[in-house]
Amino acid sequence: MSFNWRFNHLGMMVADRDEILHYYQSIGLGLSVGPQPLLPYEEGEGEITFFRELDGDPVSHKYITGGPHNFRDGQSQIGNCQIEVYPMKPGPGMFISRYVESKGGGINHIAFNTADIENDTNYFKDLGCDLVFNVSVNGKTTENYIDTRKHGDLMISLRPSADEWENSWRRNNESHPLVSNWNFIGQGICVNDLNAASDYYSSLGFEKISEEKDDQEWSVSRQQFSLGEVSFELIQENEKSIYRNSLSQRGEGVSEIIFEVEDLESELLKFEKKGISALVVSGNKKKGLDRY
Repeated sequence: MSFNWRFNHLGMMVADRDEILHYYQSIGLGLSVGPQPLLPYEEGEGEITFFRELDGDPVSHKYITGGPHNFRDGQSQIGNCQIEVYPMKPGPGMFISRYVESKGGGINHIAFNTADIENDTNYFKDLGCDLVFNVSVNGKTTENYIDTRKHGDLMISLRPSADEWENSWRRNNESHPLVSNWNFIGQGICVNDLNAASDYYSSLGFEKISEEKDDQEWSVSRQQFSLGEVSFELIQENEKSIYRNSLSQRGEGVSEIIFEVEDLESELLKFEKKGISALVVSGNKKKGLDRY
């Protein structure tokens, strides 16, 4: 299937939103740009459906919209990528709270805008993917989470096409002088079984960009897929590597966010001045660094 989607954000669920936003800004990584803009007011009936547990039957709640939707998230602008930082109290009540309780904070979904949210949602439902979260107003879906966690523990979130209201807010964020000119490429996802994960992503309609390859320098095997022009790099550890702590503490899931920068050495130096050291630096010494 051809996914003509536009990347919206990476969703990070945490126990303390303000702590994360402050840390990212203090090290010069991401600029805190506040919550998402309020949606225009619309009279009518809204409905929210969500799993209470990490796995289980959804529970439906209906409410009457009494004004514009109010977001409780914070947003960190990193280049042209927005990180949605959403605070959730660990424990019972909702599957996201159970996620934070089970794995701690981290990225658990990637959101896209689509021109046909109902059709694209049904595509995944027909493949056996559950809707773990769905919000609608007057029968029109405004946001959902699709359960694609089987390998890589990452959900897909869909939203309708962004309107000028949202697009102008994004342009304003990206033009801020403290926002870097980094270009978001995608994310690296740790998996326990690369072959099984590859088959799963292929079955969902992701485009395979590369065959599996061993990266001896990093002690891992990698394979790259894409969806909506975003890279999904599957990573399986072969020997002890920089991904060991992520796998042992959180299991499968997003372990890195990938950006393209104009001057990698300069960006590394900026972080070193903030006390942030590179875990691994690789590349051809004659041609310069290519990743870290």
